[in-house]
Amino acid sequence: MFKHTKTIILSLGLVLALAACSPKPSGQEASPSHPSYSNLNSPSSLEEVRSLLSAHLDKDSVEEFLKLVKDYNDIVGPSGLKGDFTEFTKTDYDVAKINPLWHEQKGDFIGTNCRINSYTLLKNTIEIPSVSQDDELLFMDNDAIDKGHVMDDKDKAAFNILFSRVKTEATQDVKVHAKRMAQYLSQFKFNDKVRMLSVVLHDNLDGDSLFIGHVGVLVPAKEGYLFLEKLTFEEPYQAIKFASKEEVYQYLGTKYSDYTGPGLDKPFIMDNDQWVEGTQ
Repeated sequence: MFKHTKTIILSLGLVLALAACSPKPSGQEASPSHPSYSNLNSPSSLEEVRSLLSAHLDKDSVEEFLKLVKDYNDIVGPSGLKGDFTEFTKTDYDVAKINPLWHEQKGDFIGTNCRINSYTLLKNTIEIPSVSQDDELLFMDNDAIDKGHVMDDKDKAAFNILFSRVKTEATQDVKVHAKRMAQYLSQFKFNDKVRMLSVVLHDNLDGDSLFIGHVGVLVPAKEGYLFLEKLTFEEPYQAIKFASKEEVYQYLGTKYSDYTGPGLDKPFIMDNDQWVEGTQ
């Protein structure tokens, strides 16, 4: 937990980031090019995504990720999840239906979120250095990892390094924060064809810091790109086909624009270790 800060009331934006990885359960409007999406709730969508991911990622990691997807969908699929790809206009997920289905079988294991699933996909594709880390804001992730036996100790340690909280300055100048985040992520060796797209939040609960509030994995597709994300611990997986990387940036920048508060900078997006300018 938060040690000396755990009794402090968290800001709304940070609560959403820690608990959910997604701020707008009411859904998102599609971009003008009308991307398509699936919740991977059919054999054909699973096979299509498996093929696209395996072309660029470690196959064992892909299978481990798809095992998490299937485990989730086998339980909550009846709540109305999409199978084959369909036009991405608005996504509304009935958490009131999902929660009882999940907890009946999983008990106090809350499931996996965006960070856990992104790490699962990327862990054998990127090089993670042995550096000091600050895992204060990852207590829910680590609790889920332990209760669900999702990772071994080695992977858990690397996970906490990848998504470590990063110290920054008390300013609302995004260039300052983006430089700090780029410096931290530059220690990692990323795959050039696979993109870790991170929505970075500014927090000042316990000193000014930066934190990856949401993250997903982007890979090339036959026409454009495929973006994979797990919306929340409760809400489902989404595989979304976009025509360009710019459309993905727009989607994330719009979706997470509310993750802010008084004295805080707006969220910004990192593409691997590079700041995507103009995404605030």
